[in-house]
Amino acid sequence: MNIGQEGSGAKKLKDGWHESQDTRSAWRFESDYNAPLTFTKAMQWLENHYKEDFFLYIDTWDPHEPWDAPAYYTEIYWPDYDGEIIEPIYGYWKDVPGFTQKRLEKAHATYCGEITMVDTWLGYLLRRVENMGLMQNTAIIFTSDHGFYFGEHGGLFGKMVYEMGPDGKYPTLDDWDKQVEGGIWTYSPLYEEIINIPLLIYIPGVSGGICGQLTSAVDVMPTVLQVLGCDIPDFVEGQSLLPKIHDSAGSGREFTVSSIPFANPGDPVRSVDNFLRMLKAPTVTTVTSNNYSLLYSPEAGQSKLYDLALDPGQQKNIISDQPEVGKELHQYLVKFMRDTNVAEYLLKPRLELCI
Repeated sequence: MNIGQEGSGAKKLKDGWHESQDTRSAWRFESDYNAPLTFTKAMQWLENHYKEDFFLYIDTWDPHEPWDAPAYYTEIYWPDYDGEIIEPIYGYWKDVPGFTQKRLEKAHATYCGEITMVDTWLGYLLRRVENMGLMQNTAIIFTSDHGFYFGEHGGLFGKMVYEMGPDGKYPTLDDWDKQVEGGIWTYSPLYEEIINIPLLIYIPGVSGGICGQLTSAVDVMPTVLQVLGCDIPDFVEGQSLLPKIHDSAGSGREFTVSSIPFANPGDPVRSVDNFLRMLKAPTVTTVTSNNYSLLYSPEAGQSKLYDLALDPGQQKNIISDQPEVGKELHQYLVKFMRDTNVAEYLLKPRLELCI
């Protein structure tokens, strides 16, 4: 069973209309919001099926922008909150005339409020699971898809970066007007704030602990299959995490690759909200191995390397100091692209690391 809501996506067209405005304008109570409504539907489904064998997938969509949880959630973090909803820049906030540090902090408070609302309703769900006696025979997996920038790395505010003019507005290309629905994506690095996502797994009878090994989102599906006692098909690229749950000392992945779909400059892409936009700079792919993180770009001079053990905030690019480490991680990426049969026109520009 798949339960989810997608009404909170603030997708903007050129006239400024949000596809979810009609739905959101009808909200009167907290229970009307996407995450509460989704969890409510999930709990109702469980009432009818909790004695059966089941697989229940719950997608709350939130905490997605616009961050507009009931004001009392944001007031936890911003006591004088006035109800203003601040849209992310999808760029560097200091480049936008009139945007201030205070507005950035206020936006972060609304984000925290939205997270707290989701956490609250997740708690309601878990209590219902507990009350139904399911904790003794039910595995629970909690994860997300990505994080968000709130001023890190030179002022990034968003997930990707629009090309921005000196007036703080987003230019478009006339030749693309009939195809591109707003904005042009430019160099968009994938730092830890975006790719280091939570993964919590509860297995009945297993004591709590922390696994410090590398894992990937593609490992969740085979983990579910093994928990259910199902065979994992040979074509599955992920690795079940169940052995590591029972023995945290076991080895993890040698490396992980984090990326939006590979694309080249000039390609139309549907990143972030499924609207068609042009890609001005090649996509950045992050390769993580041991304590190192390589933010790889096919463009010369754009790749960055960080030692996460010494520099968890990724403030010091050491690719010029340790080029051999960068080249090693880059070869992991090449291997990954070849193993997954990436198209030649996408593979070829990424075969070299141009420091």
